[in-house]
Amino acid sequence: MSKLLFSFLFTALINVASFAQSRYVFIKFKDAQRPSVVHEFSFPEKTVAKAIDDKMEKLGYKGKESKGFVVYKGVTLSELGNQPLDMYFKVDGKRENTTVNLMMSKGNENFVTELDDASTINNAKSFMDSLALGIEAYDLEQQIANQENDLKKAEKKYQNLVNDADDLQKAKRKIENNIEENLKDQKNQEAEIEKQRQISETLKSKRKV
Repeated sequence: MSKLLFSFLFTALINVASFAQSRYVFIKFKDAQRPSVVHEFSFPEKTVAKAIDDKMEKLGYKGKESKGFVVYKGVTLSELGNQPLDMYFKVDGKRENTTVNLMMSKGNENFVTELDDASTINNAKSFMDSLALGIEAYDLEQQIANQENDLKKAEKKYQNLVNDADDLQKAKRKIENNIEENLKDQKNQEAEIEKQRQISETLKSKRKV
């Protein structure tokens, strides 16, 4: 087992153990108190919200915002008793701690209560408790994706430096060749100057005065 996987599983178990279990509460929705199952997670709000949306999308459900909630209509999950439910998620976070409320409706905002359907509420508590591992896994995958992106950037920068070095080496060789040619030209020009000087002296020596 790789160290990364072991670290992930160990952290996940610690996090799950430290989370408070889900509770049945009431939360305000459209100016009324509605029954909800609440759970707290030790992750940033953005991570939790995206993890839940990712899970629901993989199950084939697309959420829609409504009054501060994200609503998934007509959801059928074995964990909740295989009955179609509208699931209302509200995610509120502060730094590394996030609270998630889940309300469930059997349609037309007929919300499930503990008094009317204790079994579904208990199933919802277990469902919310189980989200911890899913969020942990999602967070790890995001870290891996971000790290892979950083690695690609580092590799690209390195390749650019290699390419730049090749270009600089070519430029260096060209400059060295130019310098060598210049030195040859200087010697040739010195010889030409000496030749012209001798001709000049010869001509001057022919003066009659």
